[in-house]
Amino acid sequence: MNSNLKENSNNEYIRNLVRSYMKSIRLNITKGKRNKFNFSNEVIYTEARKGFLNGKYIDRLAIFMRGTGCSQVKEVGGCTFCGFYNATNLGEKISDKDYIEQIKNTISNKKINFSKYGIVCLYNDGSLLCEKEINFNAVLSIIDILNNIESVKKIVIESRVENITKEKLTRIRQSTNKEFDIAVGFESANPLVRDLCINKSFDSSTFEEKIMICNENNINLTPLLMAKPPFLTEKEAIEDFVNSLQYLNQFNIKRIDMELPTVEENTLTYNMWIKNMYTPLKLWSVVEILKKKEELGLKIPVHISPMNYSVSSKAKASNCDYCDNHMLKLFEKYNEHGDVSIFDKINCTCKQEWEKLLITKAPDENLPQYIEKVVLKLMEDVKDLKIID
Repeated sequence: MNSNLKENSNNEYIRNLVRSYMKSIRLNITKGKRNKFNFSNEVIYTEARKGFLNGKYIDRLAIFMRGTGCSQVKEVGGCTFCGFYNATNLGEKISDKDYIEQIKNTISNKKINFSKYGIVCLYNDGSLLCEKEINFNAVLSIIDILNNIESVKKIVIESRVENITKEKLTRIRQSTNKEFDIAVGFESANPLVRDLCINKSFDSSTFEEKIMICNENNINLTPLLMAKPPFLTEKEAIEDFVNSLQYLNQFNIKRIDMELPTVEENTLTYNMWIKNMYTPLKLWSVVEILKKKEELGLKIPVHISPMNYSVSSKAKASNCDYCDNHMLKLFEKYNEHGDVSIFDKINCTCKQEWEKLLITKAPDENLPQYIEKVVLKLMEDVKDLKIID
């Protein structure tokens, strides 16, 4: 067996190992919980945020809908760091009527003051273009509702890369002439990180094809990049993110969303975290990434996403109690102005701890070997585990 075949075979084994473990974790969610959700045609929650429209920084409304649940959880276990399945209907498909009523009720909720928001973002803790989770006609109905609201100038939905098709984009464009974004979990430009660290297996060529067909339909594709997925050291996480920025800079992309890590129950990341095998990114690393982006002359804008989601987190990216709030406020300013110099004067004693992290010795094993070692260790706590063939 030549070295490439051997490497591919070994990576396939590790991929199946990760997927088997992820599927075993998800069983903990579904046991005894199915059909206990009290659906009242209300979304999980909404959050007022900010976003750009035609160069202006305006009010944006993020709507977290009660969703069916990511189809990838049943198929391959889902992303290693994602605990959003905890807030869903655990794979049991929600009716079109329920989804549509959730949006109608949000619009009519006087406390939200819907007309205030020029940008509306729809999240279902999965993929809005996956028909296993929501019928496409329901998505079009929701788009049509928003299209008829004059105050809404831009619509954003989330999707998996693979669920984007020419046919769907054409029908979306027939439903609205408003600015339209599709946010996708690209995560990393390194296929090995994307595949084995995150459990998201698509080729970069597939992503590039989706950029092309989105551009053809005057739809923006917004890649989400995960800052420090499991198994990477702090230094490796910085390098991986910067390398991903360099890769994405070549395309006609209006913005990249930096997703800061959160630790949620029933995930591989959580199980590593409770065993002191994973710590979320330090906020100093975010600053380092932004400075390296500036040094490299990368023009693509980066938006640092807030760490607020449909499920609560046990831990999240942070520095220390003293400087966290100040740093997060600076991130908000950076999102608006893109000026990295605002971080020049910030300092804190915790920065020394971060600097030590950067010189921490990486594992002796290569990345696939290290992932295998960690997952096998985690599997010791799982009974009756069956490895996917």
